[in-house]
Amino acid sequence: MKAKALLVANIFLFLAATLLLAGGQTSFWLQIFGYFPPPALWIPGLVYIALFRSTLTVIIVSHLIAIALATSTAMPEGLMMISCLAVALSVQIFKTRFYWTATTYFMLVCGLATLMFHLYHFAASWVIADHPLTSPAVSAWVIQALLTPLFAPLLFPIFRWFDQITHRTEPPEITGAYSA
Repeated sequence: MKAKALLVANIFLFLAATLLLAGGQTSFWLQIFGYFPPPALWIPGLVYIALFRSTLTVIIVSHLIAIALATSTAMPEGLMMISCLAVALSVQIFKTRFYWTATTYFMLVCGLATLMFHLYHFAASWVIADHPLTSPAVSAWVIQALLTPLFAPLLFPIFRWFDQITHRTEPPEITGAYSA
């Protein structure tokens, strides 16, 4: 029972962090920098989950993140869920192909995930939405993809701390050990 409570606490911490980061992205950034594209501060949480959790956990948590972010965006929930899930699964596929244990890897994946989120959203809007995106803000997408990795190294230790206080064992990728 304690293990389940710790798992729920871990997921709750990531959802709370996602909400706080999305709130900072949508309100605080706007007050300081105006309409300059903000970094997608919530993406590193999704990327961390995708890198260091099982596929089933990634599917569940990516949907929970999409539901949690529904209040921070005008995007329909279905498109948000599809985009978050596609990004998370793409990160897992990318991890099986390329992986190294450094902060630069986490930064790289966060930047790519931010760009891929917009591309998946654009594609999904054409496939399932009643009113697809017709004028994408490609320059804003690129700026956001370049800014997000700058904040990723600040968030990575916080996410590791979440795992530590909820007694999640670190995967071999973080510790540098090899599993048989």
